[in-house]
Amino acid sequence: MTGETFVVALLMAGLGGGCLFLTLLTLPGNWAILILVGAAQLWSLSGDGAPLYSGWTLVALFMLAILGEVCETAMGAAGARVGGARGRGAWGAVLGSFAGALLGTVLLAFIPLAGTLAGALIGAAVGAFIGEMTYGDRRAISLVLPAAAAAAGRMAGVLVKFAFGVAIWLVAVIGALWN
Repeated sequence: MTGETFVVALLMAGLGGGCLFLTLLTLPGNWAILILVGAAQLWSLSGDGAPLYSGWTLVALFMLAILGEVCETAMGAAGARVGGARGRGAWGAVLGSFAGALLGTVLLAFIPLAGTLAGALIGAAVGAFIGEMTYGDRRAISLVLPAAAAAAGRMAGVLVKFAFGVAIWLVAVIGALWN
C-alpha cells in the first residue's frame, strides 16, 4: 500500500459513505459509488499503469448494484402481493413507486432529499390501490392492506438495496487498501 492508495481509500470511504446516504433516499447512491470506483481505476491507470481494482472486482461491483436495483423494485410488488394484491396491484406498486419518486422529488422539494423516498412509498401504495381498484370486485377499504404492504415492501427494498450498497462500499474501500 502506498500513500496514494491510502488517500484514495480515505476518499472512497468518505465519499462512498455519502453515496450510501443517497441510497437510503432512493437516489442512485450505489451507482455513484461505482462512478467513484471507475474514477479511481482511471486515476490508477494514468499513473504507473497498475490497476487499483481487478476486472473481476469491477464486474462483481456492477452485478451487486444491479441486484440491489432488482431487489428494490421487486420488493414493492412482493409486499403488495403479501398484502393480498393481485397482478395489477403488484404492477401498480412498481409503476406507482417510480412515478411517486419522480413526483416526490418535485412536489415534496420542501422536504430536502427525503421527498423522493416519501414519494416512492406513497406512490407504491397509491399504485397498488389503483391497480386493485381496476378489478372492481372489492371495496376500497379492503384495498388498504395491499396498499400499505406495497409501501412497506418498497421500504424493505430500499433497505436491501442499502445493504448491497454497503457491500459495494466495503469492497471499494478494502480493494483500494489491498493494492
